[in-house]
Amino acid sequence: MLDTYVTSRLIQWANWRARRLDGGTGFPKKSAFVINPGGGFWTPDMDSQCVEVDRAICVLATERKDVIMKCYTETGTKEQKAKRCGCCVRTYDTRLDMAHRDMLGYLNDLACGIALPAIKVQTSAPDRFFTMEV
Repeated sequence: MLDTYVTSRLIQWANWRARRLDGGTGFPKKSAFVINPGGGFWTPDMDSQCVEVDRAICVLATERKDVIMKCYTETGTKEQKAKRCGCCVRTYDTRLDMAHRDMLGYLNDLACGIALPAIKVQTSAPDRFFTMEV
């Protein structure tokens, strides 16, 4: 299934992002997919994979990026997340599907050595972390 690969990468990214938002202690305040994501097995290779996903998220269209952020980093029902995105559930599902397809394309491009669109990219974490140029 198309979404299996993308979804697993996005879940890994969400846990990585939660770890980064905790100030480096490894114990995030919350994560949508893991009850206790602190500790556990983590390798530098996983960091580079998550940076790839982060870069791909940053070049998504704003509406699709918002849906990805709500889906993978926030808690709540699909209806609540759709409401926070300012759309109905059907539109939320459509945007999420399109975002997954875009992510698969971007990750495929990165794997093939094709650069992502040349724009200034801010990671999906708050500005206090870093900004990088692509």
